[in-house]
Amino acid sequence: MFTELKKLFLEKEYRLFLILFLWLLIGFTIFQFKDFLPIWVGFIVFVPLLVMCAILFIMSLIFRANLKELTLKRTIIYCLIAAVIVIILIYIAAVLFLFLFTLAIISYVLITATFYMYTCYNYSVDIDEKIIKIGGIGRPILRAGVFLGATIISLAIMLIIVILGINWGRTTGEIRFSFDAIAMAMAIIMIFLLVVGIIALLRGKLNAWLGLFFLFVCIYYLYLMISAFYILRSDSETAYDIGPRLILYVFDVLLIIYTTTGLIGTKTEVLSEKLKFIKSDAVLMWLFFSKAAYEFAKEGIENINVAAFNAIAGLILFVALFFIAGLYGIKAYGKRKKDTNESEDQMISQ
Repeated sequence: MFTELKKLFLEKEYRLFLILFLWLLIGFTIFQFKDFLPIWVGFIVFVPLLVMCAILFIMSLIFRANLKELTLKRTIIYCLIAAVIVIILIYIAAVLFLFLFTLAIISYVLITATFYMYTCYNYSVDIDEKIIKIGGIGRPILRAGVFLGATIISLAIMLIIVILGINWGRTTGEIRFSFDAIAMAMAIIMIFLLVVGIIALLRGKLNAWLGLFFLFVCIYYLYLMISAFYILRSDSETAYDIGPRLILYVFDVLLIIYTTTGLIGTKTEVLSEKLKFIKSDAVLMWLFFSKAAYEFAKEGIENINVAAFNAIAGLILFVALFFIAGLYGIKAYGKRKKDTNESEDQMISQ
């Protein structure tokens, strides 16, 4: 992440992305602490950003423009065009923008949840691979210890989550939501994946990464549930305490930074290969647009509780992704180890 962040700030080809990235963080910060600033300041920041991202997204998606090759002069021109077009779009494209807002909000939840789940798997496997490279007689014991230790800690955290879910499910006020049911679903899925991992172990395949995967998932799910609780509780229309707000704000900013940097550098090449019809620049533009649309819609669209929708959708989607990613990870890791062993056998035979 730090390597990509350094590229974002220092390399000239990422100047446009840096401008939009900082623009997004400024607008996000204004809306998060709107009690201390006039609300219209946030609108002035976000509305041109939305149009700018939409224009650049279309340029990259349809016209296949390479956004990294834009000069500073052209970047400024596009910013000015965006500021002018937004005035027109406010009057003639209200329905289109409402559709884009809805699509953007859903896609932002999907992108961030999928990205984090994929990262949880990769980090877990990478750590396990580093342990494997240590070698020695104690390696199996160390891997088993990491697996059991991380799993026990994860189950303890999940127990806390279930208890909190049971208590919080009774205090969400106007918007009733079953925190307890969702938390129980997470716990059941974790136990199910643990059983699958044990079955794989009996067949000679130790998925030591699975314990770390559980731990990373629990940490992020706890964040999602705390965030949802503060949004859905009975006094959600009033500002909650500055302490929890700062913690959630920092976590959100880190998530924006990580997701953004994850689409910069070598990962963009991999992404472009996977998504033949969509350039990585277009994906990054859509990420900026979807986050800006969510923050803007949360404050600017009346009669629609966007924050509540995001909180509920995020929790439910994350549970589904946890189940899919866990099964896929066990299968993919087994195939990966099989291919590695076959390659090693061929090298030995030669």
